[in-house]
Amino acid sequence: DTKYRLNFSTQSLYISTDSESWSEDRIRVGMSKRGGDWDGKVQIYFNSKWGAFDSCNRWSHLTNIPTERNKIWKISRTATHISISCNGVEVYKKRVVAGSCSNNEGSFKHLDVDIKFHPSIDTASDRFTTGMSVSRV
Repeated sequence: DTKYRLNFSTQSLYISTDSESWSEDRIRVGMSKRGGDWDGKVQIYFNSKWGAFDSCNRWSHLTNIPTERNKIWKISRTATHISISCNGVEVYKKRVVAGSCSNNEGSFKHLDVDIKFHPSIDTASDRFTTGMSVSRV
């Protein structure tokens, strides 16, 4: 499986999809410390629940999902938060605390990561970019 470098300090991850709402499709992106340990994942489900799992395997409902079939998802990180927007509308934002899965906070530890799409699980992602180049999933 191919890993791609991403530094959330200066980049965001953009993923394009054309999956139908209410389908069983999903986005699945794993993140690890550059060249090292597992750091977390983002999983977005397109089914009737419109939700996401964070790195602590907790479910959160996404809100304000745009109705267009073609969507551009943006995943952004700061030292304190992870956020997901869809077609320019914020649908998810959660506080993250490095190494902690308590108090409803995620455990993403690093801003400088390797990302990996999981083709056997990720059935929605068509293309992605970090603002530097566009790649097929």
